[in-house]
Amino acid sequence: MTNLLKIEKLTCQRSNNLIFSNLSFEVKKGNNVEVIGSNGSGKTSLLRCILGLVEKKEGKILWKGQSVKESKHSFLKSCLYQGHELALKPSFTVLENLIYSHLAFGLKEEKILSALREVGLADSKSRTSSYLSTGQLKRLAIAKWLMGDHELYLIDEPFASLDQEGVHLVHKTIKKLNSRGCSFLFTSHKCSQVDSQEIHLDDYL
Repeated sequence: MTNLLKIEKLTCQRSNNLIFSNLSFEVKKGNNVEVIGSNGSGKTSLLRCILGLVEKKEGKILWKGQSVKESKHSFLKSCLYQGHELALKPSFTVLENLIYSHLAFGLKEEKILSALREVGLADSKSRTSSYLSTGQLKRLAIAKWLMGDHELYLIDEPFASLDQEGVHLVHKTIKKLNSRGCSFLFTSHKCSQVDSQEIHLDDYL
């Protein structure tokens, strides 16, 4: 099975405070890794470190066997990152948000509408995003997963602020994308029961 992302003995610190150390794991094609930890354990910092937004102190981050710095363009093009801030424009409609975020892919409107149907927002396509509930905004963010051509999804707390139906949607969407060969590296406070390798970040202090 193809190894997409490999983390080797990674250590990260903020100012002089150690966040985590000596962390190693692999994300293989079509598989998932779930990073579990309490608030402040470094889950978000790990994702940002992988993306080069936070400087690592020690260790290696490899994308398909190459340093992410050497393969930065290929790596970033192949990834979709979704943080706590969902990168949605409140003044845009539901449909406009998806069109705007995927201009570079030249997607047809029918594909966008198909994604909205899958997350239960097709009837809200003309609604201004500022009027959506938190759960609906999360669903709109999930619709982004179904668009584009990404190999790796880096998702911070995908289950936060979701009801049981929303949790089921995340499970279903991850499973669907896994079947296409896509992989997920995502964070959570507790085990999500997604089929994944679990990394307990509190063990790497």
